[in-house]
Amino acid sequence: MKIKNLRIQNFRGIRDVDLKNIGSMVIIAGQNGSGKSCIFDALRLLKSVYGGYQHNEWQQWLGEFQIDNSTPSRDLRTLFNDPTKELRVACDFSLSDDERRYLRSNANEVLREAVWKSTVPDAYQWGGTQMNSLSPQYRQREQEVLAKVSQFFPRFMQELEADTLHGEFFIPPGTGLHVAEAMALSAIFMIYRPKDIGVFEFHGAQRHYNRENIQNINLNLSATEQRNSQSALYNLANKYNNVKSEMAASYVKIILAEKAGVSSDQQKNLTNTLKELFSTFFPDKEFLGPQATADGALTFQVKTSSGSYHDLDELSAGEKEILYGYLRVRNNAPKRSIILMDEPELHLNPRLIRGLPQFYHKNLGEALDNQLWLVTHSDALLREVVGNKNYNVYHMLSCGNTPAGESQLKPLSIAADLDRALIDLVGDLAAYHPGGKVIIFEGGGDTDFDQKVVATLFPQLQGKANLISGSNKMRVRALHETLDRASRDGALPFQFYAVTDKDSDPSASSSASVNVFTWDAYHIENYFLDPSIIRKVLNSINFTSATSEEVILNDLKECARETIPEMVRHDLSEFANNSLIYAINTTGLSLLHPYQPGV
Repeated sequence: MKIKNLRIQNFRGIRDVDLKNIGSMVIIAGQNGSGKSCIFDALRLLKSVYGGYQHNEWQQWLGEFQIDNSTPSRDLRTLFNDPTKELRVACDFSLSDDERRYLRSNANEVLREAVWKSTVPDAYQWGGTQMNSLSPQYRQREQEVLAKVSQFFPRFMQELEADTLHGEFFIPPGTGLHVAEAMALSAIFMIYRPKDIGVFEFHGAQRHYNRENIQNINLNLSATEQRNSQSALYNLANKYNNVKSEMAASYVKIILAEKAGVSSDQQKNLTNTLKELFSTFFPDKEFLGPQATADGALTFQVKTSSGSYHDLDELSAGEKEILYGYLRVRNNAPKRSIILMDEPELHLNPRLIRGLPQFYHKNLGEALDNQLWLVTHSDALLREVVGNKNYNVYHMLSCGNTPAGESQLKPLSIAADLDRALIDLVGDLAAYHPGGKVIIFEGGGDTDFDQKVVATLFPQLQGKANLISGSNKMRVRALHETLDRASRDGALPFQFYAVTDKDSDPSASSSASVNVFTWDAYHIENYFLDPSIIRKVLNSINFTSATSEEVILNDLKECARETIPEMVRHDLSEFANNSLIYAINTTGLSLLHPYQPGV
């Protein structure tokens, strides 16, 4: 199961998001507050209103955002970006051939489980299809359930024939939630069989890895699956607990299997997976696995390069982020599923981040045919994936910086070296605005000064354009020529602007395709040399020496007189240098006529 198309309108921090033909790995970047995580919130709500892995799953979504479901529908206004407009979330899901075959072959069983769960909430505790025939409710409602299964079966099979399954809900202002009918989606979203049917798996940005003291070992596989289903989208505080307990249970199962004649080498277990992770990300450490002690206990020791040992609980937050986070997904072995990860780079240094997207794509995406969604604002992670055809990378703008009617998500791709150079000049990929205007500033000594001044004084401009520094004037002019040539060839979809210092140039260069402007002052710093402004600044810091603007003006004039000799020397030197260069004869005639002067 994968998301093919997605449209979110007027939902929390999102005014409009429109994605089509989504690939198997989606990475969404953007600044804080742009609404990236709201995409995951909308997807989770859409899934929960159609069906839950636990009873009244949609209520857990409301509880997470502290919305009381017993209050009038007008209290849903906190979900709206604009309370005067309609909220709408629509999504197309595609199923793999294996999933379709499984659903067709087990249609009655899948529908029966879904109908039981919607009819009798206790069915969530009955262990999937193994309904408890001893329950009075089972005997009382069995015929009713079978009748509904027969009624829903034709529609269920008909929906499976479509290329995609469409799910949609909307909330008009002042009313309640309306859900479009989708029998197949409701049934699929109510069963948790990660090895047969794709599931939703969400990893939030607030992840905590607590210490664990083993109390009991449960060898019941169905109990483990039920616990995992309850924390698939919600109850995230318990998502990363019981790692040691699961390894201990796996250890006991291996011993029992060996007694039954199955060697440990033939068993894929949690401990082996954790050892592989150590060798991949932490080669200077070795996980020894569960070790039995003489007093009947189990230890979980990690050996360091120095030969010392420490417990698994003593790992750093970054190490647990890699090990426990991946372990939770991989041990569930979900296939053809949708995995949502919010800030996967949490607690990680850039060295670990650099290999993370490729590791997830290889081991969770390709190996299990999952669709991965990563939300990040890590510059190091983005530089690993931008330009790679295996990833769909989008940049998300805040709704205030996006024109009405346009999607806040912009594809971020690098099709040429010139584009990559532009990304590098912007610096922070999370702050990059694909397709936005590009303004190149001259820097001089402090190369970022002009850029910083403009960004500070005009924050609304920085929210809509890419501000970059081109160093000195020669480099800015070189960029002008390169961008002008690329614009003429149609290689760049951007609009480029350049602002240079006036210096002593009598005129400024211009270009038909690249807009070149010059400050009407010597440098941008000269705009601050205003007596009234300087006096206000001095007064704000209780500097009492400057009594009037006239005194400040006289001081500025004295400073100017002191700089005149240096300016004259600089201008004369530049004039002489240019005159000599322009006078050089490059025709080669001086080689044939040695008496003809070349200068």
